[in-house]
Amino acid sequence: MENFTSYNPTKVVFGKGVVSKLGKEAVKYGDKALILIGKGSVKKNGILQAVENQLDTMGISHTLYEGIKSNPIYQDCDKAVAQAQEFGAEMIVAVGGGSVLDSAKAIAVGFYANHSVWDFYAAQAPRPASALPIISVLTLAATGSEMNCFTVIQNDELRTKGSYGNPLLYPKVSFLDPEYTYSVSPAYTAYGVVDLISHCLEAYFDTSNSPLSDYMVSDIIKLAIEYGRKAVAEPNNYDARANVMWLATMALNGSLDAGKRGGDWGVHGLEHSLSALYDVPHGAGLAIVYPAWLKFHKPQIAAKLDFLAQRVFGLDKNAEDFIQGLEAFFAEIGAPTRLSQVKVSQYQHAEIVTNFINTRANGQFFKLNEGVYQAILNLMA
Repeated sequence: MENFTSYNPTKVVFGKGVVSKLGKEAVKYGDKALILIGKGSVKKNGILQAVENQLDTMGISHTLYEGIKSNPIYQDCDKAVAQAQEFGAEMIVAVGGGSVLDSAKAIAVGFYANHSVWDFYAAQAPRPASALPIISVLTLAATGSEMNCFTVIQNDELRTKGSYGNPLLYPKVSFLDPEYTYSVSPAYTAYGVVDLISHCLEAYFDTSNSPLSDYMVSDIIKLAIEYGRKAVAEPNNYDARANVMWLATMALNGSLDAGKRGGDWGVHGLEHSLSALYDVPHGAGLAIVYPAWLKFHKPQIAAKLDFLAQRVFGLDKNAEDFIQGLEAFFAEIGAPTRLSQVKVSQYQHAEIVTNFINTRANGQFFKLNEGVYQAILNLMA
């Protein structure tokens, strides 16, 4: 095992009706809040009103920034920073899924800066000394942003995504009410399940020897398949929604990193091109890329795939069966597994490879080059 430091300061409040505790937590951080939401679904289902009521009860004034995209762009974050500064915000209350939470982190760190938030993602800004505190109210189980310090934002002009991490960006408190995910569509429920499984796999394909992490990965994937299937088929199944929500949090809150050197993350690098070029939902893109990546690298990772075949599907150590089983599950819950299913044709392959090259898409342990790009892309077609 590698040396490691375990640190996660986020307080998680989980279960039915937990947003009733939001006001008492928020008042610890000030009396002015920027509320951040997506396209407005939280207005229709009453979640935003519940949050506002909590802030009002504690005398916390608030301003609303609405319109964060599913693949969030840095321009929205810059606009929200300006609004937060003008209002004098002392905290951010992020109400939504991973895109809203990722944007909240960009805004939090941009609040004290005198430049665009994109400069942090482009490694063109000094390390910040402070950030606004973040309180999150999760409405989509997928990214794990509610309990980590990482954020991904898109730059449409450069046709790329950038990632950034800083301990300042751990949410102070995250409220996880599984009932808040009932209204999530079957498609986005499926994409969230794919995303959490992908986070597990990225941690798993690390050359370090950390047996506990590997067993945790296999068990999270197995449970994600069991409860993800139920959550897609039965949207109001509390037990299914609750388990998927907690599995997604555990998949990327640092628990799987202990004794590892950081995971591979090459698949995420490849998928970011699909999102940046064609606005493919992140989880949908991962469902296309991951089986192809596994097929290409099977000779190098056969033993690790054998382990997953046995642990996840109860198969007798068969790497190919694990890949087929995972791909079949993605298809079963309604996630695309081929580029053609998201209307990306072979005529666009050259454009995709160029973007892979320009963004330097790569893994930490499984290095990618132009020949590998094309081979994996062919398996995605």
